[in-house]
Amino acid sequence: MPVVAPTPPPPPDLHSPFTGFTSARYADPRMWQCLPGRADTCARNIAATDLRPDGSRVEMREVRLAGADDVDCFYVYPTIDLRMVGDNLEDFGNPAIERETLRQVTRFRSVCNLYVPFYRQTTIGAYLLGPEGRKPYLEVAQSDVVAAFLHYMGQYNRGHKIVLVGHSQGGEMLVHLLRRFFDDDPAMREKLLLAMPIGWPMEVAPGQTTGGTFAHLPVCTRARETACIVGFRSYLAGTEASRKFATPSPGKESICVNPAELSRGAGAPFAASYFAPLLVRGIATPFVMLRDAFRGQCMAGVDGFRYLAIGPAVDPDDPRARAVNLSVPFLHGDLGMHILDFQFPQGDLIDLIARSAGEH
Repeated sequence: MPVVAPTPPPPPDLHSPFTGFTSARYADPRMWQCLPGRADTCARNIAATDLRPDGSRVEMREVRLAGADDVDCFYVYPTIDLRMVGDNLEDFGNPAIERETLRQVTRFRSVCNLYVPFYRQTTIGAYLLGPEGRKPYLEVAQSDVVAAFLHYMGQYNRGHKIVLVGHSQGGEMLVHLLRRFFDDDPAMREKLLLAMPIGWPMEVAPGQTTGGTFAHLPVCTRARETACIVGFRSYLAGTEASRKFATPSPGKESICVNPAELSRGAGAPFAASYFAPLLVRGIATPFVMLRDAFRGQCMAGVDGFRYLAIGPAVDPDDPRARAVNLSVPFLHGDLGMHILDFQFPQGDLIDLIARSAGEH
């Protein structure tokens, strides 16, 4: 298939913080799935029903935290184009884009302003072409995300702290942004509250917080830390975790950060997991919330491969344990629990933003 043209690059003399920069493509509000103050995807109803150990249910009201207006979350959604050919997605009306945004990041609006650009991501088929075969499609996707980010910085940021959030291919796009604009720029690192390229493989020198994917941006090691990386790939505890798509380079180890451990301490269960209530009858809200129902632990595999092993933290008779079916086959393949990476620790990810923002 012919490759579509990348978004034109920014001028070579453009420097951070990019104040005043305008992208012709992203000056069009239709190129943004979410912008603050609009009635769009990120303004949808996200009410959640708290399913409690005794089986009772309480609808939880959304509360926007003090200071949220001073923090911006720039989110890049994962691969939703499952065509098995090399191409770039140009159909932004695809309902999977809205679905992933709703379930992964819309709840973050309690702690930040949400900016979500549309971008011409690569298809699943493009990954199968290998690095060289995928390269022209990847360049198109990256050019869109770069243009959107620079437009955000030039027109919308206004000195706010920045949180970068993305999943899978969205995480890959964030790694590109972080390496290009943050890793070697102390002024941009000062603006970065947190970066969350969830589900994309990243690496560090063994026992270190840098020395792999990034030279200067460290892995987060404690709550309230800023300008650091939160990342992991999740697999079901007690099963063999495949490193087929995430083997680190020789002499390196995978980045694995357990959000619950950062926000609540070693051994703590996830504070709040959010799912569509598919297995729970009588839930009228878009989400069901499960407090302290699952636990994660960073595990060491072979050749430096590290991953987040997730399993139940409650007894089998607890109604929260039955709300999510962990036996379905798609959670046991080479990708593990990849499609649910955001769902289990979502409350802790949000809490980390709130805690880090509270330091500024």
